[in-house]
Amino acid sequence: MRKTDKNSNYLLQSNFFTQSVMRGVTEVQKEIIYYLQTLIDFHNPNPKEDIVFNYDDFLKYKKIEKKNTFSVAETFMMCDGLRSINGVFYNTNTKTTVFFNIIDSVSVSDENPNEFRIKFASMGKVFFFEKFAIDYAENNKMSYTQIESSIIDLKGDKRKKLFELLSQFKATGIYRVSLEELKTLLGFIVFVNEKDKSLKSEQLQLQFLFDKSNLTEEYERVEYLIRWADFKRVFLDPAIAEFNSNERLDISHISYNTIKNGRKITSIHFSFQKRLDKSNLSSLHKTALAHFTSYGLTEGQTIFLLQRLGHENMYNRVNSAITFNNHFDNKESKHYRRKIWFKNDTGEEIKNLSGFLYTTVFPELQM
Repeated sequence: MRKTDKNSNYLLQSNFFTQSVMRGVTEVQKEIIYYLQTLIDFHNPNPKEDIVFNYDDFLKYKKIEKKNTFSVAETFMMCDGLRSINGVFYNTNTKTTVFFNIIDSVSVSDENPNEFRIKFASMGKVFFFEKFAIDYAENNKMSYTQIESSIIDLKGDKRKKLFELLSQFKATGIYRVSLEELKTLLGFIVFVNEKDKSLKSEQLQLQFLFDKSNLTEEYERVEYLIRWADFKRVFLDPAIAEFNSNERLDISHISYNTIKNGRKITSIHFSFQKRLDKSNLSSLHKTALAHFTSYGLTEGQTIFLLQRLGHENMYNRVNSAITFNNHFDNKESKHYRRKIWFKNDTGEEIKNLSGFLYTTVFPELQM
């Protein structure tokens, strides 16, 4: 939950927050939370309890114009609404469910009506600041989730939540979860009591998501998209397609397998790759980058192909399609000391190597 330097593309948040469930949060309120994260230094040893939310800066962050979105007053109401949104997570350290709200208070600035002063609630500080997170975990170092700040571009609060969950495991590229737990964290499984609207009842409805030991008959378990085929078609596959097509996210090639108990699907195993960029290339990738850019491909084209095809496949394609001048050291040949390449299928000299690679060897570059 931090964006402490201008070049950072990441937010850092406590895994308590990643594994939490919030009831009643809208997509815009979720985006407000992400925006607040960009204003915070997660590692600040002396964090403030409040922060200034600037409406105009928020719109710039979302890359939208005033005429196409909520007004200042409506945005204030959504910020203020975060005070009453109920959330819950399961504390594995204490084996208990913990209720929370993010915001304690919101007020309009006297100097600028487009600015709100937001004060975090106690658990909001746990989620947003390392100091309070570590104190909460009784001085034991906690795990954090690093997610891309461009997550705000994703469509829908449930898709954003799924991406948060996957981001926890980007180092390994594997996320295994039961279908029940996944649908619970995403909000497809809820407990409701239509007759009791009290705060205590609302908290119990959240608690039952993690602890059903005291569940009584007046609380009904409600599941949306019950059939696997519907969940897959309506939510899961479109969400993954959006993730894989969004090159601003650094997770790609997301796929999944299902695990069955008899005929019933009980778990999902996700696998994915961390999207490559120049800053996180392995030694093999760096060698391949130098090799293929020497052929005339750009760095961007090469990294795209490394991500999509892998370096071994790239080398194999090139070796199958072209051959370097076999007469380079032959003084009797007209091709002596000429750095040229030939097509393997016809023996014809390649006049424009980078163009040939672009159009023939790697047609993916034209997609």
